[in-house]
Amino acid sequence: MSDYSYLYDEFPEVISGEQLRKILHISKRKCAWLLQSGAISCTDNCNKTRRYAVKLDDVIEYIIRTENAAERVQPQRPPECFREQLNDVWFDVPDVLTITEVSAITGYTPNAVDRWIVKGSLRSVIVQTGLITCREWLIDFYCGDGYNIVKKVDKHRKLLERIIKL
Repeated sequence: MSDYSYLYDEFPEVISGEQLRKILHISKRKCAWLLQSGAISCTDNCNKTRRYAVKLDDVIEYIIRTENAAERVQPQRPPECFREQLNDVWFDVPDVLTITEVSAITGYTPNAVDRWIVKGSLRSVIVQTGLITCREWLIDFYCGDGYNIVKKVDKHRKLLERIIKL
């Protein structure tokens, strides 16, 4: 947990929505949602400009609350036999895969596969024809970051159900 006392030096006791955005580094839309939903208590005067008045104490309380919630969320780990079962299920998959082939195997879009590669979650190499990965790296991804994808596509969910039944 961090010390947020420096905010008292930089901002007044009651801040505007714009100052809240600067503190939290968020968009106008998210700021409005946080204030309108009551996630951060505020006074709403319903004007078009300078609509919200937010106590700095409430902002710091929100920051600490979200910080603590983030600490409680731990990524799940796949079962011990998950890697072996993926190897069995994807036995007939080629050793070297293009982004399009990974997309077809996993059910995710090529853009999603590309994001995994750019993020560094899915290893790849550049060849003359473009980016490629291998089946083993795809299995590594599914046993790591891929296991904790929140919005799984149908193909991913069915694969997990199939493996859990084995």
